[in-house]
Order: sequence, then C-alpha cells, then structure tokens
Amino acid sequence: MLVNELATEDREAIRKLQNDISSLYAVVAEDYKEEWKKECAKQTYRECPDIPGVVTQVEQGCKDLEILDQCQIIPVESDYYDWELQQRAFRVDAPSKEHMCKSVVMENTRCTHEDISDPNYSRYYCVITQYVKPVNTQKMLNFCRGLKNKEISKKYYNFRLADPEVSLRLTGYKKGGVCPIGMKQPIPIILAESITKLEPSVIYLGAGHIDWKLGIPVDTFIDSTKCFVADLD
Repeated sequence: MLVNELATEDREAIRKLQNDISSLYAVVAEDYKEEWKKECAKQTYRECPDIPGVVTQVEQGCKDLEILDQCQIIPVESDYYDWELQQRAFRVDAPSKEHMCKSVVMENTRCTHEDISDPNYSRYYCVITQYVKPVNTQKMLNFCRGLKNKEISKKYYNFRLADPEVSLRLTGYKKGGVCPIGMKQPIPIILAESITKLEPSVIYLGAGHIDWKLGIPVDTFIDSTKCFVADLD
C-alpha cells in the first residue's frame, strides 16, 4: 500500500513520525556517519544478478574519483516513483525527504556557443537540487552571470531544462537516472547551497538507471567533482 492510499489521520501520523526521525538523525549525525561507512563497505548491490550498464558507468565514475568506498549504490523497486517522496526516503534509508535530490541538465538557450569547456560560461550545466526545492532560474542566471563578473549581457542568458535527448547525449543517462558522476561529457556541475546545510550531510541521487540510487556524503561530492555551490532556491 502507498502512503497516499492511507487515511488522512494515518498520513498525518507518518508525517509526524518523519519529523521526529529527522530530528533524531540530526542529533546522532556522527554515529550516522560511522554506520554509513560500514554500509558502504558491504557493497550489497553487487549481489544483484543483473546490474545495468549505466549503473556500472556510475560505479566506474566513483572509482575514477576514488570515492566508491564512501558511496552507497542502491537498487529500488520498479514502482518507486509512484510512491510519495517520504516513502521513497524511507526506502533508501535517507534521514529525511529533504535529503532526496535530483540531477537535471539545464541549458542556456541564449548562450553564444554550444561549448561546455568553459565552466564560467557553458551552454549546459548539471544542477543538483532537492526535490522539495526546485531550481529558481533567475537565481541561477544571476549566479552564472557572476562567474563572468557580469561582463556578458543578461540577454545572453536564459535557462531551461535541456531536452531529454540532449541530456542523454551529454550524460549517458535517461530521465529518472541522471547522475552527475560518470557523465559522458564533463558538464560543469552546480550544487544547490541548501544541500550543504543538511544534517547528516548526505544526499541520494539517481545512479544512472531509474531503478537505482546513489547515496553520497555532501563533502565527498563537492571535493571530488569540484562543483560550484550556489543559492538556487
């Protein structure tokens, strides 16, 4: 049974429980980190008989960055995205629904070129944001324009979601599985600043395939990807 199929009072009870659990996680953040390391070492995902190639792509990306021992790769059910966000958070053992994040490829449709080699003025960016806080494109515009000290006119900035086929070509991942690690092309990455304030400091993302998720400490992600951090809320 899905959470949204429960009676109203039961849903409210679950929401209260979720808040209590989130508060507890914040108190025991250090203990959580120790348990996290133990779980990473198990690599239980390796027991799955058929690991999709795109998940292996993410795994190799983690190996290349020398962070695989700090990450959790988690297979989930095929109807996972039919569940409410909080139920999905429970499924992957996330401390709260605020720890559930997604990767989206944003395109500057007014960029004067098609290139991604200059992270300060790229046509495409891979943006990491919380499900509960969608990207504010005006704030993204202001941040990206600031990377060039506002030397480029505002008329050359307009951000929107990239077309799915473009995202697939750049990342190698389909919708629902986009991961900023192991991408086909080195798209500059922007992490929403609000993510850095999470306790415990971990996030859960797509792991290449819609039925697989990646758990990673925030500091590990920032240090290994050298991503930008910006106020995007």
